Amino acid sequence: MKVLIPVVDHENAKNKITKEFDDAASYCIYDSLSKTYEWLPTNALTSKIGNISFALKRKGILSVIIREMPVMAIHLFTEMGIALYPAQGNNLEENIKLFDKEELHPLTIVNGNVTHVSVSNCSTSCGSCNSGC
Repeated sequence: MKVLIPVVDHENAKNKITKEFDDAASYCIYDSLSKTYEWLPTNALTSKIGNISFALKRKGILSVIIREMPVMAIHLFTEMGIALYPAQGNNLEENIKLFDKEELHPLTIVNGNVTHVSVSNCSTSCGSCNSGC
């Protein structure tokens, strides 16, 4: 299974998960079957952050490890069938170990409320934040 993790960059801070998804300069793509890593600049997947869920599905990425995300983006990702896993801190390697041991649990949406992840300060309608949804 391929997992995308937003990181600060792919050179100096490639093992540091960004606070919010759209703060990333790079993405780490981890393949849990082959135990391999790949780092890409964010624009290598798509030029528009609003199209990221489509780009992920095209690359066979159905999971994302995140620290924070706007509510509307969470709903968009989950509606597209992409599982979101809340990161435990900002250390990439530690979170991948937790993912491999199945100790990160996907967030859920119950009655419109998001559980198990920090929700960034965004309103409930698209266009009210910088998520590009």
